[in-house]
Amino acid sequence: MEKGKKVYRKKVSVAIDVLSEALERGEISREEMAELLRKKYRENKISPFRGIALPSDIYDKELATLYVIGKYGMGVMYDYPEFFESVFSKEMEYERAIEVLSSDASDEEKRKIVSGIFGGIPSSNDVARMLRIAFTKVIFGFAEEKELLDLFSAIKRALPECEKDVSNFARFYIGFKIAEKITIGEIKSRVEKEATKQAMNLSVNLGMNMPDDKYIYVIARKVFKVPEEILERVLSVKERGGKGEERNEAHEEDSE
Repeated sequence: MEKGKKVYRKKVSVAIDVLSEALERGEISREEMAELLRKKYRENKISPFRGIALPSDIYDKELATLYVIGKYGMGVMYDYPEFFESVFSKEMEYERAIEVLSSDASDEEKRKIVSGIFGGIPSSNDVARMLRIAFTKVIFGFAEEKELLDLFSAIKRALPECEKDVSNFARFYIGFKIAEKITIGEIKSRVEKEATKQAMNLSVNLGMNMPDDKYIYVIARKVFKVPEEILERVLSVKERGGKGEERNEAHEEDSE
């Protein structure tokens, strides 16, 4: 397995366990699936994909992980179509919109079809969830990064009202990838971190809206559990760690 993907091995394993348990139950609601995922993540000390914010519906959003693993990794969509659609109808709708935006249709036609799917211009939440699916496919190796970057551009062209939402997600993506590269040892210094950030910005074209070191720090600590001493060498952020931070993280988990 590619080094960058090994860091997600445990999350993929837990996702497969959750889907397998849900299939054994026979019937399960979306809310029950999100709660089962939350329980399994806590048992295995896994964090949802996230930025600085931890919204109250984070585990409903994290169902995108189960959707991607279930469809592209396990074939659940094809073997158990009724089960899949009953739980992941939202994600299926978002992926239909992605397929339209990634097609060869004109921007005007894309706008018309996507607006039909969502009953109007997609909301900020819809855009973020749509991009989350494309992001998750890239992270787990089911799609190339270019597909996500092309989707950024396609949304901005067909739905210019959503440009800020795309920029916010692109900022998260850069921060996430830098945190991932720190985790697997591809970035070991502040110079390498800045070079990577600038290189990624050229691809995404964020301008000055790039993630700062505090943003990257939060993802690295909360999602990847990178030791603080490593982050202090790479990021220009000083944090008080130790037991205080451990208590804060435990409280945050309880509040989810």
